[in-house]
Amino acid sequence: MKKISKYFVFVILLLTLLLIILTGCGGQNTGDKGAAGKEAAAKKAVIRFSHALPEHHWMAKQMQGWADLARQKANGTLEIQIYPSAQLYKDPDVWEAVMTGGIESGHSYIFYHTRYVPEAAAMITWFLWNSTQEAYDVGLKGPLRAKIDAEMEKKGVKTLAWLPWTIEDFCFVTTKQVKVPAEMKGMTVRATVPEDIAWYKKWGVNPSNISGSELYMALQRGVIQGASAVVATSVERKLYEVAPYAVLVPCYNQFSIIGINKGFFDKLAPAQQKALVDAAQEVEGKSVAVAMKNYEEIMKKAQEVGVKVYKPTPEEMKLWTEGKDEIRQQVFKDKPQVLEEIKKLEQQLAAYRQKK
Repeated sequence: MKKISKYFVFVILLLTLLLIILTGCGGQNTGDKGAAGKEAAAKKAVIRFSHALPEHHWMAKQMQGWADLARQKANGTLEIQIYPSAQLYKDPDVWEAVMTGGIESGHSYIFYHTRYVPEAAAMITWFLWNSTQEAYDVGLKGPLRAKIDAEMEKKGVKTLAWLPWTIEDFCFVTTKQVKVPAEMKGMTVRATVPEDIAWYKKWGVNPSNISGSELYMALQRGVIQGASAVVATSVERKLYEVAPYAVLVPCYNQFSIIGINKGFFDKLAPAQQKALVDAAQEVEGKSVAVAMKNYEEIMKKAQEVGVKVYKPTPEEMKLWTEGKDEIRQQVFKDKPQVLEEIKKLEQQLAAYRQKK
């Protein structure tokens, strides 16, 4: 009887031990599933994207298109939150915010790249490009763009896309009619890069460095009487309400740039990285067609809303471009690398135009 009791106790203990082991394994499996669930959830990345343009601006729509396409390509694992109209940062502060991780991604302009990569100034030197198409073919597809992107990446910003504005409607938006440089003498006009200031000084114009988001109010209050812009900006931001004149002077072609924090990008899953890059390439590939379509539409709309557009005669244009080489030498005398890049671009343009 005692043997049976001992045997019974032994069996009970054995069954209890097995139950503990099985329960432990079950708990471990549940933990594994929980960890897997957390890992899956962690794959979704949130990207805050800042720009200073109005939400419905034609350039802003391209950025929205990039965000939507990237989400789609990433199968919903990317959430790109767009903050327009300088809700988070003004144009001059975007790249610093991206570099430091203040935001994950953002948009700004090539002239703000010159703070970090001096050679970028060659891309927007005055009176270089004749058309938006050649700025894309020679500039965006050329070696200088690759060099600028590589240098910005070293600073912490990975470039995803360059989107050209149209040089065809580049102008000076003014509060009074202007046909030649002499008629701008004494005016205060928004400047964005050192070369602007040199040209303004030549013409007797006072430069102002206000941000794009402050343009309307500055023109309205008379703080400035003009700004280098494109007709599209005048129409989209309704600058014509306070500065109804626009003289077409194709000084330089502006480029909008989409960038993302390099460290943040590197931590994304490969599929998410590919989605961001592929979406950007698609949007950039269509950017000239989008820009030119907008140009045609905007010129019609400008006429409808009452923008007084003036196109200088060939003789008047000579007055605008007079002294081009001297200005470049003056502005970049301490930056020979910029002059060298301008020289290379002019050589590339000469070969490009010869083929055309």
